[in-house]
Amino acid sequence: MKTIDYIYRFDPKNTSVKVPPSDAEKAKHELEVGNRMFADWMMSCQHGSLMPGDPHYVIECAGLNFGHKPTGDYVPRQDPFAIVIGCSDARVPIEMVFGQGFNELFVVRVAGNVLADECWGSIDYALTELSESVKLVVVMGHSGCGAVTAAVDAYLDPKKYSLNVMSLGVKSILRHIFVSVHRAAMGLQEVWGPDAPNSPSYRSALIESAVCLNAAAAAQSVRAANDRIRHAEVRVLYGVYDLRSHHVCMPPICTHVSDRDTHINLADAPNDAAEFEALAREMAVRLK
Repeated sequence: MKTIDYIYRFDPKNTSVKVPPSDAEKAKHELEVGNRMFADWMMSCQHGSLMPGDPHYVIECAGLNFGHKPTGDYVPRQDPFAIVIGCSDARVPIEMVFGQGFNELFVVRVAGNVLADECWGSIDYALTELSESVKLVVVMGHSGCGAVTAAVDAYLDPKKYSLNVMSLGVKSILRHIFVSVHRAAMGLQEVWGPDAPNSPSYRSALIESAVCLNAAAAAQSVRAANDRIRHAEVRVLYGVYDLRSHHVCMPPICTHVSDRDTHINLADAPNDAAEFEALAREMAVRLK
């Protein structure tokens, strides 16, 4: 069997700077195209060979983007076109997932992609100091998130949260997620009925819905908190990375979607609480 490479390619004869996306829509397209390439590569790996008609999986790296210059000292300026707020989960390598190379993404990673003080500080820094290049802020959750799962289990059994078996640091992360878990639970009961918690699939549905709502809530908070974003200079999107299909999408992939189907989409952050609640109901319908 031939190797199936995912390549970061540098051409020493071309050390120019890679031209970044000129606006938010093109930046969104760049991330979605990159994710499609990564998902296709992962699928080729699973099948053991390149699919018929599939391209090679190559990320072109311009030399000046990461400091290469034939003569003299040169340090590249930081020039990302997107801020990505993601989870710390080792199964979700953000630059690879979006098919991006050096100096293209400003990545902030924290368990559960929660907006703690340090995370806010990093976002504020990037929006202020890197404003000439940043076109997007993306919040990305992922299926099977351990932090969201822990928050759901603590919500279902509060004793797990109140006992001293959890560190203060872990409890702090869960507190940031509880609002999304509560809203997801309300959505399930509104759609499934008052007996929803007795359903055998309730816990798994609550986790999946809460993952989406947690990403949406963070995106909504980012947009609401920043004046530049409110004035539409930076677009805020969110999505969920599916560990099975490797697609980043919102709404999430349905179970009947085949391996070769493409379902990749970053959604705009909810505008208000009403849209957030509508999303909870939509997720409950999808998971019923």
